[in-house]
Amino acid sequence: MLRFRKKASCAVEIITDCISPHVKEAREGHMQLVWRPPSKEQHRTRVVAWTCRCREISYELCRAAGQSFIRRSRHGEEERTIHETYRWPAHKADEVWKALLEGEVV
Repeated sequence: MLRFRKKASCAVEIITDCISPHVKEAREGHMQLVWRPPSKEQHRTRVVAWTCRCREISYELCRAAGQSFIRRSRHGEEERTIHETYRWPAHKADEVWKALLEGEVV
């Protein structure tokens, strides 16, 4: 939902109800991530970053058992479909997460 508020300088500030980041449009020449079914391993997973859930697809940067991965959730009308990337060391997953937000990978 968009709301508008006039600022003292007569400029208009756009306010949204979204406080989490959105993934940018895929750039030309972007890399394709490999999305797999969720791991069946029962490690406790900690979500450390996420995108806004106002769109059909949202993402989470997760840490589990000393490794990191990205989880993709597609929110359908009746069900939610989840896929995950391969596991990486945290520094590599952080790089991929930043690239995802910038539209460099999808």
